[in-house]
Amino acid sequence: MEIWTIVLIIVLAVILVLLTLAYATYRVAFWKRYDKNPLLKYFTAEDFNLTAENIEIGRLRGAIYKQNEVKNRDEIVIFVHGMGAGHIAYTTEIAYFCNLGYTVVAVDSLGCALSGGKRINGMYEGVKTAFAAIDYTRAKFPEKAVYLVGHSWGGYSVLCASARRKVEKVVAISAPNTPVRTLYEGAAKFISKPVAAILCPFWWFINFLLFGANGNKSAIKCARKNGTQTLLIHGDEDKIVTASKSVFYKNYGENVTKYLAKGKAHNPYNTVEAEKKLAELQNKLATASKMPDGERTECFTNFDYAAATEEDEVVMNVIAEFLM
Repeated sequence: MEIWTIVLIIVLAVILVLLTLAYATYRVAFWKRYDKNPLLKYFTAEDFNLTAENIEIGRLRGAIYKQNEVKNRDEIVIFVHGMGAGHIAYTTEIAYFCNLGYTVVAVDSLGCALSGGKRINGMYEGVKTAFAAIDYTRAKFPEKAVYLVGHSWGGYSVLCASARRKVEKVVAISAPNTPVRTLYEGAAKFISKPVAAILCPFWWFINFLLFGANGNKSAIKCARKNGTQTLLIHGDEDKIVTASKSVFYKNYGENVTKYLAKGKAHNPYNTVEAEKKLAELQNKLATASKMPDGERTECFTNFDYAAATEEDEVVMNVIAEFLM
């Protein structure tokens, strides 16, 4: 066998191994459902005296929320959730906008909570959900202005969606820039940075196979070209969407306003104390499987969920004033 044949076989074998590893790590992140954790309490519309009208958009499910005790505004807020249990994990924020008089449309992405699907597929699936929510809202409320608000994955989704769908304003909180960079930083914690860096072209290829040219959209590029009044919010202590993968730490045109929440982590709309309480809850979840059944039930039943979702009035007012 000639040397070049041997070299080619080795190269192809290495590529196959790397592609397999990239595929495996991609599956860990995206090829599963994200549903409510049965150990946790999630606030509902009733907890905030809101009305909720259930909606269906194909396989997607969500609700239209209103606060009937305040004067309704003419604008609609579409809230796009982050990775996790769907929009019900953000009921406190949805209630905030409803209490300002906005009607809020919130739709769970494919593979999340109320919606169908066996998996979330990838980051661009959130953009497709935002498209569906915008199209639904435009059809149902044709005379009303539409605002997009999204957190984390939802922040990426609203920025990318705003480059393809006309909306009046966009708020992106703790938004990452690209799927590949997001995968890199997540995987690097487990497989080392050098290995994660080698896998980046393979993740790009997988995204391309799944979503075509859209699969590797840059939220930064979308924010620069959408021409829409956009507010970017980020916490300077965010360890999940770090500076290197965040859309926040870049230069933009006059249509983009930025607000850096000092001392805040990944949920800058919450108080510092609430973020600490949320971190405490996440630590408890990490050890829940080792707890005796009775202790586990008591732990999560008695946890102060209101304290873990307490909103920061200053940050929420920044958003409210931007939308007004």
